[in-house]
Amino acid sequence: LMRDQAGVRADLARIVQMWTALLEGSGGPLLFGEFSIADAYFAPVCWRIRTYGLPVPEPIQAYMQRVFALEAMQLWEQDARAEDAFLAIDEPYRASR
Repeated sequence: LMRDQAGVRADLARIVQMWTALLEGSGGPLLFGEFSIADAYFAPVCWRIRTYGLPVPEPIQAYMQRVFALEAMQLWEQDARAEDAFLAIDEPYRASR
């Protein structure tokens, strides 16, 4: 993915640059120090980076781990794993199950 998709490389580099600057500026542990709407906004991005196994520097990995450790993220993941309802129009690949 990283080799073949220049857009993915550019987007990931921008996210890493932005998150690094915010973490350094605030002193962490989250983007603006304490939990904020920015962390909630970027939570799905953390999921995508992890799901696709995209390479990020250790400080960004550590930030993502802190986001995943939030109670709300734990509950979100539990609810997502328990989800079994779907709309065939949204997920046609599941209609054959």
